[in-house]
Amino acid sequence: MRRSRCLILLAGFLALPIAVSAKGKPTPIPCPDDVAAALGEQCPCDGQMQPDGSTVPYRNHGKYVSCVVHFRNQLRKSDCPKDALHTVARCAARSTCGKAGSVVCCLSTTGTCNDATPGNAVAEGVCSNDGAHACDTDADCTTSRARLVHDDATCAETGGTSVGSGSVCTACTTSTTTTSTSTSTTTTTTTP
Repeated sequence: MRRSRCLILLAGFLALPIAVSAKGKPTPIPCPDDVAAALGEQCPCDGQMQPDGSTVPYRNHGKYVSCVVHFRNQLRKSDCPKDALHTVARCAARSTCGKAGSVVCCLSTTGTCNDATPGNAVAEGVCSNDGAHACDTDADCTTSRARLVHDDATCAETGGTSVGSGSVCTACTTSTTTTSTSTSTTTTTTTP
């Protein structure tokens, strides 16, 4: 009887590390078409999704990052691009998620373009604030950068614009629209 107890205990101790290590490994999932959207569903910035559909705020920023890293690890064995998986974790670490009151603050810098013929829709100059960036007009030389700040007031004090919660990775995208005009000439010929 004593011998059977020892065998049962020994079997239990040997099985324990296997059960613990299996629990810690995330289950692989197929790569979604839009990794960022899937991440937003799995780990919303507002908090953890509950079975009843409600959201409970993260206790801190680390809990949000932990959710994102766990999701990323599930995707690692799928066919997802590795650079996208690296970006997911990096952007989560540089977000307001789990940081009560924090906002993303966008700061813009406008340079000048040295194009000799500005407005002709041909980028023949370079920007004063980025010598590698080709430009046609000064509007092409506006750059934005984002940073996390404690609140809207702090952002305003630094001359920035608050865009609310989110990540610095996608917060301050700028779009430049270049329009061109065409001139139409109509010639009328009259015969005497």
